[in-house]
Amino acid sequence: MNSDGSTGYAGVQKLLHWLMAALVIVMIVVGLSLPRMGPGPLTNTLYEVHKSTGMLVLALALVRLALRWRLGAPPLDPGLPAWQRRAAAASHGLLYVLLILVPIAGWAATSACCRPVNFLWTVPATLPVPADNALAKQIFLLHFGMAFALAGLVAVHVAAALHHHLVRRDDTLRRMLPGRPDRP
Repeated sequence: MNSDGSTGYAGVQKLLHWLMAALVIVMIVVGLSLPRMGPGPLTNTLYEVHKSTGMLVLALALVRLALRWRLGAPPLDPGLPAWQRRAAAASHGLLYVLLILVPIAGWAATSACCRPVNFLWTVPATLPVPADNALAKQIFLLHFGMAFALAGLVAVHVAAALHHHLVRRDDTLRRMLPGRPDRP
């Protein structure tokens, strides 16, 4: 049960979940596409969109963590085996860690190689890291590795939600769907 006595997620938690899901999927697709694109105005625009969206994902992840701490989360299905409970807790924790670390690494790498970094083309957001292309390359490798791990974890998360919905036929996915009121 949540801290407010409900057994579902709050509307703002659902909104942030689905907004971040869409943003992360777009980020993964754009992030995989950018290295394959040639130089030009479209590539430059997509890099700027990717950087700003990454900063937005970071901010939203921090808001989601604060909301989860404040509002809690509904209990897991009572029939769930202990190993699945542990796996759910670990995967959710790792999702939050990666939703924070992947954007920070991308932001730090970009700050090291490609100054200035601006949010939405206008707000200065360069991190205080040394301007160093070798350092940027190392941080980008970390960013890419964590981004691939995040993509894999998102795939596992989606598969687990579908397993709960289609195989176990429990309420796990339904309680995160938009428009579904919390049960008393």
